[in-house]
Amino acid sequence: MKAIDKPTEDFLYLLSSIEYGGREVKRKRFHSLLKEIKAESSKPVAVGFGISKPEHVKQVAGWGADGVTVGSALVRILGDAKSPEEGLKELEKFTKSLKSALL
Repeated sequence: MKAIDKPTEDFLYLLSSIEYGGREVKRKRFHSLLKEIKAESSKPVAVGFGISKPEHVKQVAGWGADGVTVGSALVRILGDAKSPEEGLKELEKFTKSLKSALL
């Protein structure tokens, strides 16, 4: 943990799942791994990869994550939209739903 922490500057990024052979595999030790990282580092820990619902945000925040990163879900929303304007409206609604999970 210290070897990973030392060269980083702003925050640590923890993958919440991994993809193996095209199939997503949830980390079995994720909760304990997050605790270990937080115990070894004073830097914020952001969690990502597979975060796509408010429930995910609430869960990882409850476990001690300082932030989340969301990528594919945002791209999917934009890709499914009928127009750029609709896509932006849907993105706003989606990101607000994720943020509300923290309140």
